[in-house]
Amino acid sequence: MKKAKTILIVVHILVVAGFGSFIYWKFFHDQKEAAPQAVSLEKVISGNAAASVLNNEEGTVMTVGLKAPEELNLDLPFYAQAPFANWDMPWQEACEEASVLLVANGYYKHNWTKEQFNDEILKLVEWEKNEFGDYKHTTVEQTAQILKKYLKLDSVIHDNPGFEEVKNTLARGHVIVMTFAGKHIGNPNYKNGGPIYHAMVIKGYKADDKIITHDVGTRKGEDYVYSWSTLQNALHDWAEPIEGGAKKMIEVLPPDGF
Repeated sequence: MKKAKTILIVVHILVVAGFGSFIYWKFFHDQKEAAPQAVSLEKVISGNAAASVLNNEEGTVMTVGLKAPEELNLDLPFYAQAPFANWDMPWQEACEEASVLLVANGYYKHNWTKEQFNDEILKLVEWEKNEFGDYKHTTVEQTAQILKKYLKLDSVIHDNPGFEEVKNTLARGHVIVMTFAGKHIGNPNYKNGGPIYHAMVIKGYKADDKIITHDVGTRKGEDYVYSWSTLQNALHDWAEPIEGGAKKMIEVLPPDGF
């Protein structure tokens, strides 16, 4: 009898501990950090129209007279790379496609529905197969080619970007696409620790060196906040192994007449 009571007590403790762990994970651990209110791309770009933009010899965009706000969050509609939660191929490997399409959707004001965005991913995948022979793991250079050839958007590739460079780029109203070693990001919503290679949209920053993203790798990725140190550590172009990839970012320029 005494042994049976002891077993019941242990079982009770385990159940309570398990329930407590579930509550912590559900309501505390997995909560997203709040992002500041989003500001329209038009407002940010027009507000910096007086600042002169120069291109240096390396092709890097520099803005003279730019005053970056303390924090910024560019307004951009969000869809995950698997808009209907189907993570089979090709959606499982469609992070680059979804990221550049989110930027195009915002710049061109397509206002795509979820169904249209899903179709756009499939069309881009087919284009990449014809252009590159495959659509999985496009390099930073190939992603820039997608922007130029397929979406008619110019871009600038930055090497070894720092937080201030990211901040000033966004303050111009220019959205960023970055690629990462996915398993080094540490997003709790990723399955199996995350993908080997991952792309996401960088759309804002906070005053405490935090970066605001549209992380297309999870349905909870809208305005997902990461520390810059985490992203900088995980930042890599495609390579095998991924940790050997260079640290680069793609600054996507607004179309003419935006």
